[in-house]
Amino acid sequence: MKKKASPSVGIALGSGAAKGWAHIGVLNGLAELGIKPDKVAGCSIGALVGAAYANDQLADLEQWVRGFSSWDVLGMMDLSWRKGGLIGGDKVFDMLQERMGEMSIEQMKKPFIAVATDLYSGQEIWFQRGDLRQAVRASCSMPGILSPVALGGRWLVDGAVVNPIPVSVCRAMEVDIVIAVDLNGQRRGRLQVLPVDMTSSKPSEEEEVLAKVQQDLGFMDLLARGRDYLSNLSYKFSLGTKSNPGMLAVMSQSMEILEQRHKRARLMGDPPDIFILPDLGDIGTMEFHRAGEAIDAGEKAVKEVAHLLAAALE
Repeated sequence: MKKKASPSVGIALGSGAAKGWAHIGVLNGLAELGIKPDKVAGCSIGALVGAAYANDQLADLEQWVRGFSSWDVLGMMDLSWRKGGLIGGDKVFDMLQERMGEMSIEQMKKPFIAVATDLYSGQEIWFQRGDLRQAVRASCSMPGILSPVALGGRWLVDGAVVNPIPVSVCRAMEVDIVIAVDLNGQRRGRLQVLPVDMTSSKPSEEEEVLAKVQQDLGFMDLLARGRDYLSNLSYKFSLGTKSNPGMLAVMSQSMEILEQRHKRARLMGDPPDIFILPDLGDIGTMEFHRAGEAIDAGEKAVKEVAHLLAAALE
């Protein structure tokens, strides 16, 4: 009797900035269960991690990001006000390319698609061929934070603007089962509620830091002020507080709200077969140095749905 073929599995890796290291944990957790997705669709940070997985370089990426400190993250930020975002992005993607090498999507070991957005038409762009670095860079271009990418007469930004969790892309790759990873599914963000204290007249420590930043003519002056001040600044911009959110926190939180609403509408019409929801509510947008926590959360989330995975793959 001929043995029944195993179902093909696709994985849709969603957006989420620093929370995206949880994708590494999810893929590791799936591998422990003997599940190795055959095809990958990634959006934003999901495209970055997905590219490493699709080319059998996930372990190398994990080793690299687990070594990040907050100072390392700051060192990779090529700050710029004139390129459509706070961060130019060349430095971090140069470092990534050094580790993954130059290649086209067609050369990768597993089928892979990265999702980006045309800034002016709003069209959803699927990178199925061409330069891998350009595809991932475009998919990760979070509006206002990472500069957009000029390619083929278009300006491209984060794929999360149109398709935060690219389940539809996985379906188009003709797989039997789609696993989706939602990095904001258990969202308990620090900035969901912003209480206003009208009784306090003394500025908080965070307010004093913000005032100092606003007085500066540019970020380059801050680089000379030393590690402690920059670390404080990074924390301020990344998270802020409930009473006084930082600039990056406001932008990323607003983007996340829009993504959540858009994501619900997309997934109602095209749900995945299995949802994996890592609990990452305490990890801020730019806290890329917390990779270990995110990876652990991803692995834990897989264990929580192991019974559903087994049933789907029988």
